Amino acid sequence: SLLSASRLLLSKDFKQALKTIVWDTIRISGGSKTIIGRAANKMQQNEQIITRWAPALLKMELDNVIWSNSNHIQIKALWDYLCTYCYLPRLANEDVLLNAVSSGLGSYEYFAYASGFDGTRYLDLKYGQSVGMVEKSAYLVKVSAAKDQLAADETKRQAEEDEARARAAQQVQGSGGDVIVAPPQPADGGAHITNVSPQPAPAPATEQPKNKRFYMSIPLGTTRIGRDVQRLVEEVITHLTTADGTQVEVSLEVNVQAPDGLSQQIVRTVSENCRTLHVEDFGFEE
Repeated sequence: SLLSASRLLLSKDFKQALKTIVWDTIRISGGSKTIIGRAANKMQQNEQIITRWAPALLKMELDNVIWSNSNHIQIKALWDYLCTYCYLPRLANEDVLLNAVSSGLGSYEYFAYASGFDGTRYLDLKYGQSVGMVEKSAYLVKVSAAKDQLAADETKRQAEEDEARARAAQQVQGSGGDVIVAPPQPADGGAHITNVSPQPAPAPATEQPKNKRFYMSIPLGTTRIGRDVQRLVEEVITHLTTADGTQVEVSLEVNVQAPDGLSQQIVRTVSENCRTLHVEDFGFEE
């Protein structure tokens, strides 16, 4: 049997190279597996099916073909391209792509990551930061575009801080200096002006701390509970734990209603896992 695999001939003129497809013929030896299984093994041996992909190779494909005219691409669309066009690398499964993305996010060399794009700005942009779970709905962003947005955000933040400091300085300057008052005219018809130094302003009262407690309750769906919990940790809980002097307590409450009852196997498995995970309070009720 013969296995035909497409191979792209790269040249200096990339557009012309895309029009040239050459077919390689590879002979498959016999064996006990089916033709599909033997073909898959042969392709793995010849590295024509990729089971582990380096982020540097992913970036090379992005730069060469995929986002040459754009600053970003949605991960789901990227996977669709890899499954559609024969001149792109052939990955064994979707996890190979997600693992390559996850490996590259902790570096400043390859690409940035954004949860969305509103047409002008990347939402929840992360550059040089690892993420707990790579979402297919998220975007890979060119390093240059990520740097431009982050630099613009920093410039805007610095300008706002400078403006706030300038307003504060004007307020302090306006409240200082001597006060000149004109007293009542004396009986002899003369007049004089007395320069009186202002009384020192009373010390401002110490402001009592505000917002001393935060609480949160949110229902979680069972289909994407891992993703939802990870986002809550990254976007909410992490900010609270980094504040000075905070004491954060996080608990998970689970209530399950089973009108038809739970089997003994499920009860035994859940109970053993709870004890293994040191769950302090759990149980089943009739």
